[in-house]
Amino acid sequence: MPASLAVPSFEALFREHRGAVLRFAQRRLESDEAAWDVVSETFLAAWRHWQRRPAASDEIRAWLYGIAGNVVRNQRRAGIRRLRLEVRMVGFGLATDPTALTDEDIADEAVRRDMAWQALERLSPDDREILQLAGWEGLDLRGLSVALEVSAATAKVRLHRARRRLEAALAEAASTPTVAEAPASMTFQEGS
Repeated sequence: MPASLAVPSFEALFREHRGAVLRFAQRRLESDEAAWDVVSETFLAAWRHWQRRPAASDEIRAWLYGIAGNVVRNQRRAGIRRLRLEVRMVGFGLATDPTALTDEDIADEAVRRDMAWQALERLSPDDREILQLAGWEGLDLRGLSVALEVSAATAKVRLHRARRRLEAALAEAASTPTVAEAPASMTFQEGS
């Protein structure tokens, strides 16, 4: 097979991975416009560093996630206001049929999501990043090592430690009293 057919073209790489990079950015940024900026800058950097791309085709997506992560961090350092992640209902236990939900289900889901956000926000940016790459982007240890530019062993240790810290933060968030648990003396009394 000619070498030109064995090496994917940049255009083919872009067509295959732009959606994944966009979703990666959308999960980390508040606006779609900012996410598209990340896609543009990611592929511009990939073009500039085309000769340094991974040889293994199954590592390309992780390589692009690593570049995209750097672009997001650069935007934040440049003074772009703090960006929040968008929570996907799937993965937090919300039923897929919204008509089957009761008001109590919706309230419980909101509390669970809030607790998860509180826990995630307590983590360092590095811990959040590795958990998001593993959980939301579906990267395995090899993919994490490529995206984070560390060895697979280092990625494994970092992921393990980040998961332990997330568990501790979730336990702490769960132990924080909610409005429903506030003492009666602190609740609003009609006519007060």
